[in-house]
Amino acid sequence: MMEQNSELPGITREAEEEMLEKVIHTAQSNLEQAKQEVENLAGELHELLETYSEKDKEAMVFWNNTKASLSSAQEDLLRCQKARKKPYFGRIDFTDEKSQKQEALYIGRVGIKESAIKRSVIDWRAPVAAVYYENSLGPCSYSVRNIGTYDIELTRKRTYEIADDRLMDYYDSEVVANDDLLTRYLAKSKKAVLGEIIATIQKEQNIIIRKSPRNNIVVQGSAGSGKTTVAMHRISYILYNYENEFLPKDFYIVGSNRILLNYITSVLPDLDVYGIFQMTMEQLFTRLMYEDWDGKTFSIKSVRKGEENAVVKGTYRWFHDLEKFAADYEWEQIPHEDVITEHTKRVLLTKEEIETYIKENVQVSMQNKILQLNERIMARLENEICCKDISYTPEDKKEMRRFYKTYFGKKKWKGSIFEMYETFLKRQNEKGENVELPGNELDVYDLAALAYLYKRIKETELVREASHVVIDEAQDFGMMAYASLVYCLRDCTYTIMGDVSQNIHYGYGLNDWEELKNLVLKNKFDTFGLLKKSYRNTIEISRFATGILRHGTFAIYPVEPIIRHGNEVAITACKDKKQLLEHVLETIKNWQKEEHETIAVVCRDEEEAKAVQWQLQEKITLADSNLETAEFTSGVMVLPVEYTKGLEFDAVLLWNPSKEMYPANDEHVKLLYVAATRALHELAVLHTGDLTDLIGTQVSEEKKMNVLSEKQSEEISEKKKVPRTVIVQSISKVGKYVQKEGDILAGEERRTGPKRIAVQGQQKKEPVITPVRRKRSKDDKINDSPYQFGDVPDNSRLRPAGHGKIDTSVRFLNRNKDYAEIASSYGMLRITPVSDRVIRIRFRKGQMGEFKEVDDAKWITPQPKPKWACKETKDAIGIGTEKLLIQIEKKKGILKFFTREGKLLLAEREKDARQIEEVQVWNFFQWPAKEKLWARGLASEELMPMNMKARYISYGKRKLRMPFLVSDKGYGLAIAAERGVMCCGIPMYGTYISAEDTDQIDYYFMYGGSAGASLELYKMIRKN
Repeated sequence: MMEQNSELPGITREAEEEMLEKVIHTAQSNLEQAKQEVENLAGELHELLETYSEKDKEAMVFWNNTKASLSSAQEDLLRCQKARKKPYFGRIDFTDEKSQKQEALYIGRVGIKESAIKRSVIDWRAPVAAVYYENSLGPCSYSVRNIGTYDIELTRKRTYEIADDRLMDYYDSEVVANDDLLTRYLAKSKKAVLGEIIATIQKEQNIIIRKSPRNNIVVQGSAGSGKTTVAMHRISYILYNYENEFLPKDFYIVGSNRILLNYITSVLPDLDVYGIFQMTMEQLFTRLMYEDWDGKTFSIKSVRKGEENAVVKGTYRWFHDLEKFAADYEWEQIPHEDVITEHTKRVLLTKEEIETYIKENVQVSMQNKILQLNERIMARLENEICCKDISYTPEDKKEMRRFYKTYFGKKKWKGSIFEMYETFLKRQNEKGENVELPGNELDVYDLAALAYLYKRIKETELVREASHVVIDEAQDFGMMAYASLVYCLRDCTYTIMGDVSQNIHYGYGLNDWEELKNLVLKNKFDTFGLLKKSYRNTIEISRFATGILRHGTFAIYPVEPIIRHGNEVAITACKDKKQLLEHVLETIKNWQKEEHETIAVVCRDEEEAKAVQWQLQEKITLADSNLETAEFTSGVMVLPVEYTKGLEFDAVLLWNPSKEMYPANDEHVKLLYVAATRALHELAVLHTGDLTDLIGTQVSEEKKMNVLSEKQSEEISEKKKVPRTVIVQSISKVGKYVQKEGDILAGEERRTGPKRIAVQGQQKKEPVITPVRRKRSKDDKINDSPYQFGDVPDNSRLRPAGHGKIDTSVRFLNRNKDYAEIASSYGMLRITPVSDRVIRIRFRKGQMGEFKEVDDAKWITPQPKPKWACKETKDAIGIGTEKLLIQIEKKKGILKFFTREGKLLLAEREKDARQIEEVQVWNFFQWPAKEKLWARGLASEELMPMNMKARYISYGKRKLRMPFLVSDKGYGLAIAAERGVMCCGIPMYGTYISAEDTDQIDYYFMYGGSAGASLELYKMIRKN
């Protein structure tokens, strides 16, 4: 943590005003520097534009780098502007129990640097800031990722009101933003509330915000409990604390309509978040169909009120029917009998192996199963036709390869997911479901089914999508949507926020959380959260909304309104539509005089909203209320109740809620409850005499709401017991409690030990021969591996050992004149330029210890030191010589090798690029199918093709020398290993180079420009 003030600032008003003045001076200085930096970079861009042409490659590199720097500088300028406007809102004083050092930290929307190592203000997202939000005075602790837990004694917590560079007031309190202070904030206009929200984050909200992004969380939050605000602050927190693991493009924000999404994302720039993808659920599913989605042929329709199709298609049962339909289709398409060679009658693949592979790999698409089975049978075939005791003619070999290459199916599925979906619907109708065929108009559940079929049947290349999805107003979507989404986005985690009391799609949305929790909350630290306290409505509005809710027959979660009083809800009867319009206009104008900035006229549906909008716009100015283009700004909006979910307004007017529009049933109870709870300060009901019973009739005292008590919430939510957990009252899987383990609250992930990965299709584990490490003398120059060049590995040795989580993301970079070292949680990577065409790569596990054989001279004839450079950006590290460039992506830590002209030569696999076990190492590479690879044999002219093969490429029992792999792309890999080295080019097992009897990856990347030139380069410079 950066150092803040070495001396504790005073606590009197005079001392606080002096501190404010000092911090404002620092913030102003930072702001001026940021402005100057933006101006300088803008000038550089202009100069590049004037000086160089687009064809100048070097100039384009400078242009792109400068443009990226300008974008970063502009974001920094915005941060400085926020800091200058309001430097901080809170302060904590504490004593570190270990060092007994006293500290005082000021907390703001963004950090304010006084110098390179000293901060005047810390960012609210910093780990220590959690103390401000969560803890009362006395002993407490906070945790820092990858470092540990700090125990402290909290002695003061202070909250400030600052406006126009003046200290208006400050408060000392046990818990942050008590009800009195919150009432002050919430009494302001909607616009003001958004600006102050970071200062008023509550303990239960803060715990959700700081949950690890590697875990799933489902949150039930009452109306006005801050669900949307918490979700947006959670994204901001993750990007701040996990910057090397998550980028803005890794997040999707999913909502039910565009107005809600525009409202949500308008908050993000204030939270220092830019570039987040936001979309409706329908748009997300069309995205997941990739090239199969045709927006010209098909259109998206909303699910309409009372539409029976949606009730059926939105259920979990419907998804399971689709799942079985796809599995049956796959079973019909893929042959699953014994595969026997015609000549020798040998079994290449058994029926049991094929069926086990199909059944156990539900997450693999049908088409990928076909490709993988084709690869598996070809690997078995190669071992068969290369067997020494069987002789095949060249013609036989050619014919067998041609026949088995597509034995299980062609490379590309020729069907149509749309025709397949139509077939599914027809079969469902034959079972008595009576669902209409959608034609060219598709709703969210049609799109969910089509996206599932694309991923389940057709997909061959896995496209990287979001790492974390935030879903707001989650109750609006049925389980069909969630089940499809979880299948399509497999490596993704979720933050799901909603309120089942606000499910206005009563027939097909979520009326409880149980099915969704069973689907999403499967891991040990996935949690269900409960936000009970409502901060939006006044007591009077909350009481009115609760009266509506009491008409329902369903159980609800508890709601605790904050104590903030206002005017009673005005219910006005009008004699006709004309008088209704007059009263509406008068009410709106009075609210505008009282400076209410956001006003909503809420109608029952889109048709009524259009008619009311047409009547009002002649008399008053209305804000854009178009459901696709509207942005949530100040003004008067006319909206159907369905589109107000998730929004809040200073004042709300319910337009003529009649018995016809809102009959007394559970569906309309929830709908009207949503409408009433949109209001922050004022709520008015105007009607023409036929007022709905949900408002006009009181519920008898005998009829009590069926409220889920905290104990009941606990019972229905508890899925598993977590060992070694200290319980504190707040939020958790059960609604009342939270797991108070340091790394949980700090966003750390609990990891379980490595588990063995079983080879698919095996019923019985074959014994694995593990090479035994032995001591060797310096004079030992013989490779004593039992495997000779070209030996075929046993199948049991091809699949890498099982492992725990491998994290090679970059933590830091060190460099000197000879090499660069890049550290990750998994280990240390050393990159040593040997010449302008040769670069040595070494990797060892862990942070301690040294690389073996540091002297390159053991393997390579000493070369003149090359000129090389190392540059680091926010996202990557680049290391280059005159001929080669290596790029290391920080998020994954994978290596990519380029020519200086930018041509990609070779890349490591994005998932688990390197693996090191006790006596064996694996380095995984992405070799395209069209790339030709050869291993160099004992003689100079001997080259063994390696495509779709697994072979030993080391020279057992021969003089020690480096195995060499060469590519038609013009590069070669020389492996510095003293025993067995295997190359596997079979995708089913992972394409890799593996070395035995070592715990260090070590190879030379050589670039000659062609395969022949690389071979000559290898012969010229190798020493052994």
